[in-house]
Amino acid sequence: MTSLRLNPKFALNPYLALGWHANPFALGEPVMAPSLWIDRGWSQAPVPAAQQLVQVLGNKGFGKTAHLRHWQAQTGGVYAYYPPGWGRFKVPPVQTIAYWDEADRIPAPLLLAALGRAARTRATLVVGTHTDLSRLAKFSGLAVQTIRLPPLEATTLRIWTERQIQAVRLPTVPCGVELSSATAHEITAIAQGSWRAAADELHIWAAAIAHQAVREGRDRRHPISQADLSLRRR
Repeated sequence: MTSLRLNPKFALNPYLALGWHANPFALGEPVMAPSLWIDRGWSQAPVPAAQQLVQVLGNKGFGKTAHLRHWQAQTGGVYAYYPPGWGRFKVPPVQTIAYWDEADRIPAPLLLAALGRAARTRATLVVGTHTDLSRLAKFSGLAVQTIRLPPLEATTLRIWTERQIQAVRLPTVPCGVELSSATAHEITAIAQGSWRAAADELHIWAAAIAHQAVREGRDRRHPISQADLSLRRR
């Protein structure tokens, strides 16, 4: 076993003290690589060229973008994001399959024209939205499938946390860090079901554990486990 005491490398990268090369939660809301993907019931991509609108409804941070990107990796097709402000004034792309993120921000004339074009060309549109667009889509001649994403649960958060940690582990160093059930429930309550907010909390949680490990000069024979959010509040 390798002792962690007084290793100067930890001052530059405290996560080495945990057997990680970086903070696993540094990127915020996950757009998951296939190896990190968690099946919540909608892993299979929509069928292209089906004259349909597949709308993914959910609050901010619930995983709409993650699902759109996951499906796009399977089907190809164009992806368009609609930001607040003037950036939303752009013609929505229509292809055999097209992905529109934050589609509720698309100005109504552009949205109606694109929906009609999709119906005429039998395209599939997959949209992330906060607003139900089914009436407009049906009026335009598209079939509609609606997916309502649920809030993040503590059990799912623990699974995702473990996968994120495994993704940054140093291959030759054992790691004993885990997210306790109590802490997972606390984080999901703070995050109000948002993956993005939960990832922010986990970023802080991981940083607190790493800095504590450096301060205490822990030996890897005594791994950290069941650490809780009280670490970051000291």
